[in-house]
Amino acid sequence: MNVSINHFRYSYLPALLLIWWGLMTAGCAHVEKQAPGAEEVKKLVETSTTLEKSGDVGSAVEDLIIALVIDPNNRKARDELNRLTAKRNSEAAQHYRAGIAVRNSNAQEAQKELLNALRLRPDYEEAIAALRELHLATTEAVIQARLKKEAARTTTRVKHKVHDEEDELDMEAYSLDFAVSAFEEGNYIAAIRQFNKMKERYPNDPDIQAYLDRSWYSNGLELFNKKSYKKALESFSRVPKGFDHVGDYMAKCRQALKSDSGKKRKK
Repeated sequence: MNVSINHFRYSYLPALLLIWWGLMTAGCAHVEKQAPGAEEVKKLVETSTTLEKSGDVGSAVEDLIIALVIDPNNRKARDELNRLTAKRNSEAAQHYRAGIAVRNSNAQEAQKELLNALRLRPDYEEAIAALRELHLATTEAVIQARLKKEAARTTTRVKHKVHDEEDELDMEAYSLDFAVSAFEEGNYIAAIRQFNKMKERYPNDPDIQAYLDRSWYSNGLELFNKKSYKKALESFSRVPKGFDHVGDYMAKCRQALKSDSGKKRKK
């Protein structure tokens, strides 16, 4: 009996070792296999940590959102997003409260604080409303005054067209009211259309241009938050470089589009 057992062991031991090695190799290969886009997600999570340390919590959150677009089941990215979202919202609320506190005494400081709140949290509705109210109170009056001054100058030169100029001024005021109302209601496409019409008549008016830039930017943010990255990129491209971190948002849109394209190719 002992001879038979030993014979069995020595005869089949090489084969058993080979099978064991094959199973181990297959197991390691399984462990090492990564989900599509895993390296890109890892880099985004690492970048979000760096951004948080530098004080840019808003961009850190955006990177993690893109990471989860690539890999919705990534637990680490999800946990970091939840943590940083809470931190971002808290910091944004501090800036918002600071802006509200000084809006009647120092409009410039109030605008600075409200913009800081929106840089952290682009969908902060209370900050958006407060900034619009603050912005409209000054800019609309400036544009109206400029339109009246231009019309008055024209009527002085052409006496017999006084009534026509007054009618034209009323129409321009209506167009401005319509454009501002559309912007305030979040109908950015309508606002862009109206401000473009006004810009054709007053191409060098800085306040009309400021409204137009803000309309394109706000439209881009709205599309970005809806994950419509291609359209958001088109809207952001109409905004001057350096406008409220628009370059960062454009980079994020391109990154998200690249990831989506990679997924489609793999399918």
